[in-house]
Amino acid sequence: MQRFFNTLIKFNNFFVFIILLFLAILFSYNRSNYHQTKIDQIGLIISGFIYQPYQFINSYFELNIDNQKLIEENRTLKSILLNQKETEVLNGNINFLNYEIKNGKIIKNSFSKARNILIINKGELDGVKNDMAVLSHDGIIGIINKTSNNYSSVISILSRDLKINARFKNSNVFGSLEWKNLNPELMDLSDVSITNSINIGDTIVTGGMSYYFPENIILGTIKSYKESNSSGYYSIKIKLKSNLTDLNDVYILENKNREEILQLENFNIK
Repeated sequence: MQRFFNTLIKFNNFFVFIILLFLAILFSYNRSNYHQTKIDQIGLIISGFIYQPYQFINSYFELNIDNQKLIEENRTLKSILLNQKETEVLNGNINFLNYEIKNGKIIKNSFSKARNILIINKGELDGVKNDMAVLSHDGIIGIINKTSNNYSSVISILSRDLKINARFKNSNVFGSLEWKNLNPELMDLSDVSITNSINIGDTIVTGGMSYYFPENIILGTIKSYKESNSSGYYSIKIKLKSNLTDLNDVYILENKNREEILQLENFNIK
């Protein structure tokens, strides 16, 4: 114990410096948007370097599974080309003509917190920008929110900060899909009036009323619902189609019309 205290006394100036440095960084992070952005980028780079080797090892042991997924995806793409269809992708009627698609891999994935994020191995040097949509082979994953040169972080749809515009596949009934619990298989669909007729097993797809995700991507099916006479809306539980706990390859989508849409939105706000 005496050696411990002697060490503290010997290096007291160094420890004081580290504490003051930490407080200065914390103060700058909370008070300056510029410093907050730079610190987040540094954190993203460090996370990328830490998790990249783990992802490489994990991918090596899952090559057989990945190959099976690639075979299925290639089969789907060949079917589209042979039949000259442009819309049968990701098990829905999706029009990708207005989107540029990039490939990437997940090197970190969280799904047990209130606000989950993912880190992918594509960044600014690969043309990735904030607000791009991220999809898996069978559903949506989230939205890019921070980028560095070689990595990007993604707000998962399993985050309480994100709402997805959703629609019933066989009608024009819309709602908002959001995550309110810690079960990565279930999400809540809100803002659906009890004047609409719904059933267990109804398919829910992306609504297309945003520049993030194309419409008609299958999100999941209704597992249960309750009527609320006081609010006039259903309380609906959605069983997700995509397994967000088992992800590797991703598709990054850039809406080619995004800037034009944003200009119109800004014009209307003014």
